[in-house]
Amino acid sequence: MFAPAIAASELLDVAGVWPGPVGADGYGRAGELAASLAVPVVADLVGALVRADAVVACLDPNALDVLLDAHPTVPVLLDKAALLGTARLAALGQDPRAARLVAAYHARFHPGVASLTASVRTGELGLPHALHGELLVPFGDGPTAEGDLRHVGVLALDAVAAVLGPPSGDVHAVRTATGDPETETWTLAVRWHPGVVVTLLVSRGQPGVGGMLHRYRLMGSEGQVLVDLAAPALALVGEGTPVGYGPSPVQLELETLARGLGGTTMADLAAVSRVIDAAERSAASGQVQLLD
Repeated sequence: MFAPAIAASELLDVAGVWPGPVGADGYGRAGELAASLAVPVVADLVGALVRADAVVACLDPNALDVLLDAHPTVPVLLDKAALLGTARLAALGQDPRAARLVAAYHARFHPGVASLTASVRTGELGLPHALHGELLVPFGDGPTAEGDLRHVGVLALDAVAAVLGPPSGDVHAVRTATGDPETETWTLAVRWHPGVVVTLLVSRGQPGVGGMLHRYRLMGSEGQVLVDLAAPALALVGEGTPVGYGPSPVQLELETLARGLGGTTMADLAAVSRVIDAAERSAASGQVQLLD
């Protein structure tokens, strides 16, 4: 995901691959990755951080600590950060070593989500009162032990947080698991703020079922807007040729962070992670759960 986005950018290049400490997840694959990118394997982490503009970190928790001990002064984009759990994210939000650490959830950088965020901040739609989102992903690598809400649904929750700000209310959630192999579907109703309700549908398709659905509808007192992140900007009639919005959200995310701007901080993500915690409690109990 990251390497193709960097390759497509005129502003970014891969400078090297750090394998992490011996025994870290992925340590043995670092040389293969570096060779495929035609870059060196980095042994001197501190020196490499001085020369870098940004870091993309796909690390296990132990390797993350080693990276933070090097006190990076450039943005560090952490992949799958929500899997660290709420307590660790909250601790990182207070850790001065993690001041430049941001989560790699790219939906907030999509032009459609950016337009929703701008419409809220400028009052274009009046007072927001509801936001509905749908995120259906292909089977891909399949379900994970941490569950699809934390692995996939966090992408939608982070996009909602970009539009509406941090959540502060309560959650009701329903989880269903069907198919062989078993896949999850989550339905969430979140009182995001007083007077603002968010509903989300998050699901993973069965093997062999293609396609993706990723869209949001924001409703306000003066109007509403629908954005579809999985659709092209337009299709040329007669040719069936889709035209994208320009750079991918991942590329926009990397370029923005390399300039030292934007991104989801660990404190921001901890707030989103509390929604996931409450949703899991709600699905287990069948009752509305307050955000901790």
